[in-house]
Amino acid sequence: MIHDVQASPRARRHEANLERILETALDVVAREGLEGLQMARLAAAVDYTPGALYRYVESKDALVALLVTRTLGQVEAALGAAEAEVPARATPLTRVAALVAAYRGFVRGAPHRFGLLAIAMAEPRILVGDGDHMRATAAAVIAAMTPLAAALDAAVAGEALAAGPAVERTLCLFALVHGLSQLPKLARAAPTAIDVDALVVSGLRALLIGWGGAPRAVDHAVRTIFTRELP
Repeated sequence: MIHDVQASPRARRHEANLERILETALDVVAREGLEGLQMARLAAAVDYTPGALYRYVESKDALVALLVTRTLGQVEAALGAAEAEVPARATPLTRVAALVAAYRGFVRGAPHRFGLLAIAMAEPRILVGDGDHMRATAAAVIAAMTPLAAALDAAVAGEALAAGPAVERTLCLFALVHGLSQLPKLARAAPTAIDVDALVVSGLRALLIGWGGAPRAVDHAVRTIFTRELP
């Protein structure tokens, strides 16, 4: 017996409406930050009553969690697509460099979504207080970074890097790209002094060599992916 797994028209409408709500919320965060994201104002922006909006997202916690988890899902997809494009013969360090470049590419291609992650991570308050939503967000973070952690493990297994904690190294690489990608405002004021992509390359090279990568192998991997002059 063949089961029809296609979503019903009602389910498709619900998903389309939810997507419109989330995109509108993302625009609000981009303009006004998380403080400007108020449920009553969001309902008015999407032409819903507050009661109708709560049928899609039951709280601001749920809304923020959905925004963050969906954005992290897109990061995971971007890293997965980049990993699939790396030739099987590529070195383990080339695979690591490709995933770092993929996150940098995501940042450039989806600035509003990156801005949401930057705001959410920089905010000292706990933004998502509900336990279920916090667990979902944490799971999304782990899933998004899994390809990079696996590539680092493979580099250790292939003796391209010295043994070390993959989770710690993954977070260092993520923080490198994430932090440097918040510099464009300064870069506009001093375009000859701040080149974010050059800084990513320099930082990646320094970390990989610091973790035991042979300089020549690291330089080959970085040149293969970033195709630019090294410092």
